Amino acid sequence: MNDVTMSGSAARDWLAGKGYPFTDTVEFHRSAGEFDGGGQFGVEIPAVNSMRDLEIMVKLLNEHGVRVTRFNETLGSFLLSDAELTDMFALCRENDHGIVVSLGPRPEYDTKSAFYRTGFGLEMGRQINNSDGIRACVAEALRLAALGCRGITVYDIGVLRVLAELRSDGLLPADLVFKTSSHCMPTNPFLARIFAENGADSITLAHDLGLPMIQEIRRLNPELPMDVPTDVYRTKGGFIRFYELAEIVQIAAPVMLKMGASVQEHPYDPPSEARTVERVRRVARGLEMLDRHLPDKTAISRRSRQYAIPAAASD
Repeated sequence: MNDVTMSGSAARDWLAGKGYPFTDTVEFHRSAGEFDGGGQFGVEIPAVNSMRDLEIMVKLLNEHGVRVTRFNETLGSFLLSDAELTDMFALCRENDHGIVVSLGPRPEYDTKSAFYRTGFGLEMGRQINNSDGIRACVAEALRLAALGCRGITVYDIGVLRVLAELRSDGLLPADLVFKTSSHCMPTNPFLARIFAENGADSITLAHDLGLPMIQEIRRLNPELPMDVPTDVYRTKGGFIRFYELAEIVQIAAPVMLKMGASVQEHPYDPPSEARTVERVRRVARGLEMLDRHLPDKTAISRRSRQYAIPAAASD
């Protein structure tokens, strides 16, 4: 390529001078990062949206000897009663699992966000357009924390900033983890930095990012934990990248691997027990591939905040 004139040379020179990425043709380098408490990677199973789903999932994981870090509820916290959330948190504590609960209500449920549900409105993501919605999210965060929740998925960067301020003021627990949803679309290192600067403890990357971009997000955000979807729902593309798990752990650590979604059509579909069996089998298969190609990997420590193990409910 030395005798080829590259386009955008001025842009390339400026970006390179700043230490910013300017091409996807990169060499890969092992990340030295770890979770607080130690460990390169964890495993999260998404869309575990009810006590029934959680009971089946925990039972099958125990029966098959598959160890995962945490679960992710995705429908929205306000759809779950105090009693059901309390039971879910207790079951996770008893089995040494964490759980991250998604904040709601969100625009898909909001009476003041009808525009969101149009073709044009969907392009704005799940950003809230009214103060009543922001108040509801704050109320939900306070309720979740009181019930013992120690992990919340946030969909709106404005809400994220408000929750971070509540945590700084001591109204939310210091060990409560905020992670951004993939619907926030952190697709490059600069967006990732914006979320981190506004209170994100971890970010879920957009689903289809290649290894070069994942590495650059890590390089420019060396301490920010990342969740990387490794197989996705059919409505989101249905791809499976288990053949890249070893590379992802090496270049992206500390990283949470989101696994088991590809057996479902849509994240809001209630899974049957047979479908849950297949989800567990698929997680086990991915971990088998990771074991084969990266035997020296280290798993997240239970001491890490990112584990998000629920606490006992407060009075």
